[in-house]
Amino acid sequence: MANHKKTKKPRKPQHHLPKVGTPQNDAYRLKRSREDVLNFGLMHPGNGRLTKIIGVLAVIFIAAMLVSLIFLT
Repeated sequence: MANHKKTKKPRKPQHHLPKVGTPQNDAYRLKRSREDVLNFGLMHPGNGRLTKIIGVLAVIFIAAMLVSLIFLT
C-alpha cells in the first residue's frame, strides 16, 4: 500500500442513465433537450453576469482597436 493516498478527492455522484428504448429514457431525453434549448448560448448557466462582463470587454476592445486604426492612418 505504498501508493495509497490518505487524502483522496471525493468522487462525484454517479448519475445512471435509463436503458435505451424505455419510457424513462424518452422522458430523460425530452428533459435534457428542453434544458439545452433554455441554456442555448450561455457559457455558464446561472451566471449571466460573467457573460455580460466578457461581452462588454469585447465591445470596448473592438472599439479601441477601430479608434487606434483610424488615428494611425
